[in-house]
Amino acid sequence: MTTPDPRLGRILLLGENYGTYGEVAASQIASQSAAAISVGSDPDSPSGRWKFDPDVANEDTLCVIDAGSWVGMAVADAHYGPESSHMLISRLHDIWAKVRPTDVNHLDQMIEFLRTGEPAETDSETTLLVSVFDRETGSGFGVSFGDSSFTVVANGRTPRALNLHDHRFVTAMVPQTLREGHLFRFSAQPGDVLLAYTDGIDGCHYRQPETSVQPEHIAAIAQMVDYDPLALVTQVTELALKGVDGSPGGQDNIAIAAVVA
Repeated sequence: MTTPDPRLGRILLLGENYGTYGEVAASQIASQSAAAISVGSDPDSPSGRWKFDPDVANEDTLCVIDAGSWVGMAVADAHYGPESSHMLISRLHDIWAKVRPTDVNHLDQMIEFLRTGEPAETDSETTLLVSVFDRETGSGFGVSFGDSSFTVVANGRTPRALNLHDHRFVTAMVPQTLREGHLFRFSAQPGDVLLAYTDGIDGCHYRQPETSVQPEHIAAIAQMVDYDPLALVTQVTELALKGVDGSPGGQDNIAIAAVVA
C-alpha cells in the first residue's frame, strides 16, 4: 500500500496507525525521499513478549524532513509500549519543521531537548537513530542509541552500518538517557542513498541476524531498482516480511527511510 504524504517535504509514520500484519505502508516526498513501516508478518512472533499495550502491536516509528538543500531522518524502535518512540519522533519532527541542526553538537543538544514536557507515566523505552545530511556539501552527521542502523548505499559497495550498535534505550521519563548518544559523521556522493532502519530488517528472523536481511541483499535490491528510494524501502521491507533463504521473517516491527544524496 503506497500513500503519498500531502505535507510537502515531511513524513511522519507512527506504528500505532499501522497494525495489519503482512502490510507495507510506504510514503514518498517527491522523488528524493521515501519511507515505509510495517507491524511485521508474524502475529505469533517471540517479539510479542515485550509489547505491553495489547492495542498497539507496532511500536516502531519514523520521520523524514526534506528541505531540498538538507534532509533529516529518524527511526525509533520501542518496547514495553509505544509511548517513547511515538513521542520522541513526533517532537523531533515538529522541531525540524522550524529549526535546522547546524552540526553534530547542535543535533545532540536537540536530542536532549526532546525530554522537555511532562511525559505520561510509562515503562516504554526506545532505540533512537537520527541523522542529518547537507546535499550542498555532501556531508552529514548523526546520533544513535540502540541497535537501529544507518548506512550509505552506493553503487559497487556493500553497505555497512555507520553508527555503533549497543543496548542503550531512551525515554523522556529518565532525561539522562537522552544524553551522550553515539555521535557519527559521514559523507555521500550524488546518487548514493542514505538508509536508516530498525532491526525489523536485519533482525527479521527475531534475534537471528545471520539468517535475516544482510547488507548484500540491500545492495542487490538497490541496484535492481536503480536506487529509487520508494522502491528500495518497499522491496527491502517486503523481503524482511517474507524472510531470507527459507528462514522465518516478519518477526519484528519495521521502520525504514531512504533519501537520495
